[in-house]
Amino acid sequence: MSINLTIRQLELFAQASRCSTFSEAAEKLHISQPALSVAIRKIETELGVTLFERTTRHLALTADGRQLAAVADDLIRDFRVALQGVASRAAGLHGRLAIAVLPSIAASILPHALHSLQRKYPGIDVALFDVMHDRAVRMVEDGVADFAVTTRTAEGGLLVYDVIGADRIHLVCRNDHPLAGKGPLPWRALDGHPYVAMAGSTSVRRLADAVLLQADFSLRPRYEVEQIASAIALVSAGLGVTALPALTFSMFAGEKLTMRPLVRPALSRQLGLLRLKARVLSAPAQALANEIVAAFGSSVGRRGPSPFDAPTPRGPGKRS
Repeated sequence: MSINLTIRQLELFAQASRCSTFSEAAEKLHISQPALSVAIRKIETELGVTLFERTTRHLALTADGRQLAAVADDLIRDFRVALQGVASRAAGLHGRLAIAVLPSIAASILPHALHSLQRKYPGIDVALFDVMHDRAVRMVEDGVADFAVTTRTAEGGLLVYDVIGADRIHLVCRNDHPLAGKGPLPWRALDGHPYVAMAGSTSVRRLADAVLLQADFSLRPRYEVEQIASAIALVSAGLGVTALPALTFSMFAGEKLTMRPLVRPALSRQLGLLRLKARVLSAPAQALANEIVAAFGSSVGRRGPSPFDAPTPRGPGKRS
């Protein structure tokens, strides 16, 4: 049996069940007494039961009426709480968002962005996945992450990628290393020194291999690691030198290391915000994207509007 009662009908019945007459209930509901009587009859017809005894001038609930009265207020309250929850999440007051970012992003610009988000949306929980590029892309494609901050991915119809800036590659070595010094350093200066390379699955390694190949120069790794922390540990132990983007520096700020920009060729990895084209970001997710763009601009001197803001005229080459 299909029963169709509205919350308004339950509200009318609940108020009537608490009053001694229909007139009293109608007055509190700000409707006429005949309108209330008609509404109650419709509820009884829909349920196929009698809710009130009508043999007295005072309202008296039947057994069925008492059973419905016992649950009506709870149903109304639960419905209102549910609506308030939806409204709160829509307004960004409560809820959860998930983002996938490169480990260097998580260690550098993200904490500041999250602080700003917390001030604006204190009721929002954030699931942070600090992962490599390939997994970040998959998490966006699968809908696990609202958006990702990563390097440029292959163009596709489902994804939107917006550039937020570039992160320059530097030599990292111990302060007592022969290559320690100031100013830019050509890549060929690394030849002959044990080199700690990032694994082929990382964006840094792919970029370096591709560009150095074009420059007809290559470095044979003495060591190969997947994690930046591992590369720094080997460099700090005097086992070699490595090449890392500037945003990774915050991950080893306390170490006695020297960083020098690498040139000929100068390498920079492009970073941007990746999301599903069909996915509309929630207010908190968009706010966090804005804060990440601002934090990135503060870190590397490339400030600009968030690509997730309201549409504005764009220059060419901004979106894939």
